[in-house]
Amino acid sequence: MSQTIDRRTFLRQLLVLGGVPSVALLHGCAVTGLTTYQVASTEGAIDLVISEYLELQYNGGAIQLDVESVSSPIVVVRTAHDTFVALSPICTHLGCTVRKERSFFRCPCHGSTYALDGTVVRGPAEHSLKTFYTENDGKTLVIHL
Repeated sequence: MSQTIDRRTFLRQLLVLGGVPSVALLHGCAVTGLTTYQVASTEGAIDLVISEYLELQYNGGAIQLDVESVSSPIVVVRTAHDTFVALSPICTHLGCTVRKERSFFRCPCHGSTYALDGTVVRGPAEHSLKTFYTENDGKTLVIHL
């Protein structure tokens, strides 16, 4: 005995079965490709002990911070021996999340490319990534929100 289903039921099941993997796939596209750390801010600033983050021990190393009081993540990059930059990974063109490549950030939506300090290398984006003021005493990096 064969069982038949109507068109509406078939489409509903197709959406459920196909929709879940699609959402997971799209979620993966929105990440920066960096190790993410949950951090808290105190009085509008984040204090990072540099030695606690393996990725920040070498030039070009980067991490992503999810901060409880900030709506989007912050990316921290070591750009030189004692120089760090904290920036938003949100592309200034259309708001997609950029991904870190070896020595630059690239937007997966339209290909805008940014240097590790957030400046535009290639459009269509016309503006640099948003940066946060930082202070570094050699041991602690303070990011002002």
